[in-house]
Amino acid sequence: MAFQNIQTIDLAMVRENSPNPTCDIKFTFLDQATGVMSELPAHKLILAFGSEVFMRQFFGALPEEKDTIPIEDSSVQVFRIFLDILYNKKISLEVFDFQLLADLYYLAEKYHQECLKDLIFKEVSARRIVSGNLLEVAKLAETNSHLEPFSSSLFNICFVFLRGSDQGTILDIFDNEEVGEENSLTLHRLMAGAKRSRPDPSDICKNCQHVPCLDGKELTKCNFVVGASVSHKFLGKRTRKTFKMNKYGVEYTIVEADGSVCNTSAKFSELSYMCT
Repeated sequence: MAFQNIQTIDLAMVRENSPNPTCDIKFTFLDQATGVMSELPAHKLILAFGSEVFMRQFFGALPEEKDTIPIEDSSVQVFRIFLDILYNKKISLEVFDFQLLADLYYLAEKYHQECLKDLIFKEVSARRIVSGNLLEVAKLAETNSHLEPFSSSLFNICFVFLRGSDQGTILDIFDNEEVGEENSLTLHRLMAGAKRSRPDPSDICKNCQHVPCLDGKELTKCNFVVGASVSHKFLGKRTRKTFKMNKYGVEYTIVEADGSVCNTSAKFSELSYMCT
């Protein structure tokens, strides 16, 4: 018989479904567009162990006396994700768009979550963009220039796209974007940055073709490359080489010990780059 204790209780579920009577702090959010007020309950102790900022705020020399704290620099959606992370709830950064990652990085900066900042940086650096969202990503990088190295990671994936594009693709981007001084300046800054930031070929991983290297990182549609060595989460350590994507995931070859080769496939989430 398993006894329930602090190590077996899902505190994130308690916070979400049964906040009373244990939750002792509440964050409130006012939607400026609709006027709707939302709130998120939490436990001071858990937040304090998750962030030194919360530790000082709740248990420092001058502890916060109010049990309700208005949050004006984050949406309730993003702050809920941030709380989930502090509560050790499993979160997949791969499903978030660039704007949400920017908002989450801001909270990580504010609350001194260096580990989370590093994970977001690596997630952005591992992505590949397409021509349709080049300008959007570049503007987001400019807007968040105060958040380094997050802003640089956005610019870098823009530069990687431009360096890998032919002249026709680049001309199409200029032709398709709405004419305006702001767009023109952003596009020209991107072109100049791409020219200046060519990486040293020796820095590019020969397996995953990325800078920084994606060793151990899950494969995604955004970071997939052909011919890379990958490992399977649940199967043996036999050599696997990617050769194409399909609508279900990745097709790859397996090289057996006797030199024979067979083809099979797996979901993206089951495969990781094996660069070392």
